[in-house]
Formats: sequence, structure tokens, C-alpha cells
Amino acid sequence: MAELPLDVVEQILLLLDVKDVIRCKSVCKSWKSLLTSPPFVKAHLNHAYHNDRHNHDFTHRRICFSINATKDGWFYGNYMWMVGSCDGLVCVSPRDAELVVTNPSTGGEERKLPMPPFQKNIKIRPLVCWGFGFDSYADDYKVIAGSLESIYSKRTLFHALTLKSNTWKVIGEVEWKMNVGRSGILCGGALHWFMTDKDDKKVIISLDLSTEKFKEIPVPPLDLYLNTNYFHRLGVIEDCLCIYLYNRPLASKKWVMKNNKWELYNDHCESKYDVAHHLTAVVDSQKEETNCVYNYDDGTCVPGNGYYIGTSVFVKSLVSPYPHVNMMDKKGMPRCLLIPKLS
Repeated sequence: MAELPLDVVEQILLLLDVKDVIRCKSVCKSWKSLLTSPPFVKAHLNHAYHNDRHNHDFTHRRICFSINATKDGWFYGNYMWMVGSCDGLVCVSPRDAELVVTNPSTGGEERKLPMPPFQKNIKIRPLVCWGFGFDSYADDYKVIAGSLESIYSKRTLFHALTLKSNTWKVIGEVEWKMNVGRSGILCGGALHWFMTDKDDKKVIISLDLSTEKFKEIPVPPLDLYLNTNYFHRLGVIEDCLCIYLYNRPLASKKWVMKNNKWELYNDHCESKYDVAHHLTAVVDSQKEETNCVYNYDDGTCVPGNGYYIGTSVFVKSLVSPYPHVNMMDKKGMPRCLLIPKLS
């Protein structure tokens, strides 16, 4: 390897899994400099996306929770909530309105975020809807939190936090009532939630993460195949927004948004499988504050149109939850920066 040109070495290293890339950082200073550089992090993520998209064995990787707690009562009472996943970063809520962004592929590097400045100091998740994704215009990741002033309110106030700024700001108050305790479905650079309008009619609200503009998406005639639409959820099938029944997704028809039009998904067609990765949060109960280590398994194959279509899409990456304006650390080594989302 020492005789090979560095660009050839780079092409070889791009083919490695994240855990192998991390081991290679210890080989020498030049390799560490290469493997932590923003261009390599971006290229490695592009390769991971390309590999997954052209894998004939599955359609998407998914990430969901698998709980492993040790003698900690709140953990069982609150449970951990998955806020969202994007480019290998996973945003979770350990309890109440606490938020953490981690990359489980790089050894569980985590970043605790400030709590949202909710009205009346709301700290309980049942009065909040969440979202996490990438703003391609600002080249930054955003956490979204929507809150109701009370459970009787019909307006939702939205705050946003970017990882670069680490501060919350109000991005708008909308005349729709959120479905409390729901995470937005990330698809096409936007987050999507089911909400209700002033007439208590169910609607889909989309938030473009780059423009921070809200828009209402018409809901298809769900009652064509079910008398009630109470149990409908949003998800993603083959990179498209979909609507399904969360209590029996395999047995029901689904609506899929293609070319800005809703189409009935044919359950009888041959569907690929997804790979479900279960995120495990191991709690350190010896300390007063919440201390978790986040790990994920190798994944298991699940039906691509089944229960996991409402969970977050996941990709293995080297992306760090700590973006820095300064590209060099104190020793002059390049930091691992944020990368732009693939088109």
C-alpha cells in the first residue's frame, strides 16, 4: 500500500465499511488526514448511498429502537423516541423534551442539544411533534419541534435548530393542529406530518427544510378502502411518500405519491425487502443525568411494505454531529464536516 499513489489508496478506502475506515485512521498521519477530510467524508457517504440504492437485495435501511436499560425506572416510563435520521446521523429524545444527535456507526459519538423554548415551558413529548433532516441550501442539519399551547389549541408553533448555530428560532405558527407525539417523515428534502385543519379535517402538511415554507398536500380518498382514516400513518416506500395503516400495513392497500400525484400501491407486485437496524440505548444508571451509549445491529430483512415503512431511513456514514466553522482542529488536522445531501 505504501507504494501506491494516495489517490489510488483513497479509492480503495472508499470501499470500506465505516468501522474499517475508523481503524485505518490509526495507520499513519497522512491516512488520518485523508479519512477525516470533508471531501472523503462526502465521497464515502455518496458511495454508501450508491451501494444501497443499487443493492438488488433490499430497498432501504431503516433505524428503530431496541431498548436495553439497567435499573432505571424513567426509562421504562418515558421510553426513547426516534426523532429522525439523515445521512447517518440519528436524532433521538431520551426523555421528556431532551434531544440528542448521534452517529452510531462511528462509535456512538453524541451531541446533546438545548431544549426547545416552548410556550409555557412545555417539557413533555405528548404536546410536541418532531422532525430531523438536512437543509441543502444552508449545508446544515435541522431539528424541528412543533408545539401546542394546550391540547385544545388548533394552531401549531414551530421552532428550528441548526447544528451549526445550536440555537432555536421560531419559523412560523400555522393554522393546523398537529397530531401530538409524531415525528415528521423525511422525503424529498421536506418533513411531512398528518394534521387537522380548523374544521377537524385531516390534512398532510409539508415543511421544506431549505425554504422553511409550509404547504398543504391534498389527502387521497382514504375511505375508498377503509371506513375510518384514524389509523393512517405516513411512511416511505421506494423513496416516495406513502400512506398506510399502521396496525396492519401488509394487509392493506397503500397510497404512494409519485410525480406529485397519489397512486394506489399494488401490494401484489413483487416487492423488495428493507433492512431494519435496531438502535440500542444502553443506560448508565450510576449517574444522575441521562448517559446513554447508542449502538445498532447488522440488521434483519423485513418486508419492504410492512411495519417499518414508517420508520426513518438510515445509511452508514462518517458524518459527525459536530459541524465546525473552523475546518482544522487544534493540531491542524481537518475536522469531519457536514456534507451536502445527494440529489
